Amino acid sequence: MKIRVLSRKSDLAIIQAREFSDYLVSKHPFVEIEFLTRSTSGDKDLKTPLSEMPTEGVFTNDLRDELINNKCDLIVHSWKDLPIEVGDKTKIAATLKRADKRDILFLKKNKKMDSKRITILCSSPRRQYNLENFIENYLPQKFDEISFENIRGNIPTRFKKFLENSDSDGFIVAKAAIDRLLLNNYSEFNELKTTLKKYINECLWSILPLSINPCSPGQGALAIETRIKDNELNEILNDINVSKDYSNVIEERSILKNYGGGCHQKIGVSYISHKLGLVVSKRGEDESGNHFESYDLIEPKHKIISPSGIDELYPEDLKNYKIFSRRELNKNISDINNLQNKCIYVSRISSIPDESEINSNNIIWTSGLRTWKNLAERGIWVNGTSDSLGEDFENNINSLTNNPWVKLTHKQSPESSIKNKIETYQLKPIDFEIDIEKKKYFYWMSSSAFKASIDKYPIIKEKYHFCGPGNTYNEIYKILGDDKNLFVELSYDSWKKKLLKA
Repeated sequence: MKIRVLSRKSDLAIIQAREFSDYLVSKHPFVEIEFLTRSTSGDKDLKTPLSEMPTEGVFTNDLRDELINNKCDLIVHSWKDLPIEVGDKTKIAATLKRADKRDILFLKKNKKMDSKRITILCSSPRRQYNLENFIENYLPQKFDEISFENIRGNIPTRFKKFLENSDSDGFIVAKAAIDRLLLNNYSEFNELKTTLKKYINECLWSILPLSINPCSPGQGALAIETRIKDNELNEILNDINVSKDYSNVIEERSILKNYGGGCHQKIGVSYISHKLGLVVSKRGEDESGNHFESYDLIEPKHKIISPSGIDELYPEDLKNYKIFSRRELNKNISDINNLQNKCIYVSRISSIPDESEINSNNIIWTSGLRTWKNLAERGIWVNGTSDSLGEDFENNINSLTNNPWVKLTHKQSPESSIKNKIETYQLKPIDFEIDIEKKKYFYWMSSSAFKASIDKYPIIKEKYHFCGPGNTYNEIYKILGDDKNLFVELSYDSWKKKLLKA
C-alpha cells in the first residue's frame, strides 16, 4: 500500500512527517511512503503577525485543498496550527505520542543586567500575556518595562534574527520544535543541529511551567489529517493512534472553542496526564477582558464530606506550622560550590544554604514554583521546574543537556529517582501539638512531617490526608497501606481554598 504524505516545506515539518512515517512503517511494514511538501500562505507571508492574519488555518488550509483534491493521502500537521473546525470532507484520524507541551524562553547571555528594560521577540498574544507575569516574578532581575516585538520565520531563521538584533533580549518558542530539530536521527539535518546548538550556547534558557504558562491547545502534538471516506487508511491510522493524547488535545481545543477560538486570543490550556490523575491548567483573558487561571489535578476518587470550618484543617495556616527545626550541614557547602556541569534538583529553598555559590555552568531545576521564585529573588537563574508534579515526572531536557543529576535535600530524605544527592541540612523534631479531636483534614508538605505526626498521634491515620503527587505521596502511601484516605492536591493554598469553598 502506497501512502502519499504531505507536509509544509520547513525543516521542522519535514522531520515531523518523517517521524510519523517511520512509526507507521514500524507498525505496518507493508506500507510504502512517498513524501510531498508544499508552502502555505502562512509560509509565504513572513511579515504579518499571525494574530493579524485574515483567516485561521494559514499553515493548513492550502494543504487541505491538496488532500481534498486527491493530490496526497494524508497530511502531517502541527495540531496547534489547525483551525477549530476542519470541515466536513476531512478528519483528524490520529496523533502519535505527544511531545513536550511547554514553551522555552531564550535570553542572550550578554544581556546587560543593569538594564531596566527587556524586549522579547514573540508573535503570540497568549505568550505575551503569560510572559509578563513570568518575567516579573521568576527571573533574577527586575525590569521596569517589558516590551514585545513580532518575529516570523522557521526556527533557525528566528534564532538568527534574534541573535543578530541588538535591540532584542529574549525569544520564545515551542520546546517541542527545539526537541525535534535537535534529537532527530536524519543525517541531512546534522548541519542544522550544529547551527542550532551554537545559537543555544549563546543563550540562557528557561522552560516555562505549564501551571502559569499553559500551552496553545494541541501544542507538541501531531495531527494526521485524512479524507473522511478513506476507510482503509483511517483503519490503519486508528491502530496507531495514541488515544489519551488525542483525547487531551480535543479537550484543550473544546475549551478554546468555548472562548471563540483563534490564535488572536490570550488563552492557554493544557491537559497533562499524570499517573495519579489528569492535571488541567488554564490561564488567559476572555474577550471581555476578564482574567482566569487554574491549575488542578482531577482525581478519579469519591468525594469527601466537606469540613464545617477552618478549625478542622491542619495546618490552618503555614505561619505557625512547624514540626522540625533545621540544622545546617555546613561541611557540605563546599560540595555544592564545587559542582560543575550538573543538573541540580532543588527540593526546596532551604536546600541551598545562603553561603553557597552555584556555578553558572550548572542547570537549576526546582520542585515547584515557590522554590523557583525564592531562588530568583536570590539572583539565581532557574532553568525549569517539576511544577509540583514530583521529581519523577517528565523533565525532558535531553535535547538541551546531558549533564548528570544531583539532588539537594535533607539528611532524612527518602530514596528517589535521583540517586546522587547532597545533604545540606538535618531535621530535628520539636515539641508540637495537634488538636486531634478537631482536626480531620491534613495537608503534608513532606513525608517526614507525616511520619513524625503519626509517631506522636497514631489515631490520625484514619483521617483525610492530602499532599502533592511526588515522593511525599509515595512515602505516605507506603505507611497507610492503601489510598482510601489519601488524596492529591497540587499545593497547600489550593487545598485550603477548595475545602473551605466546598
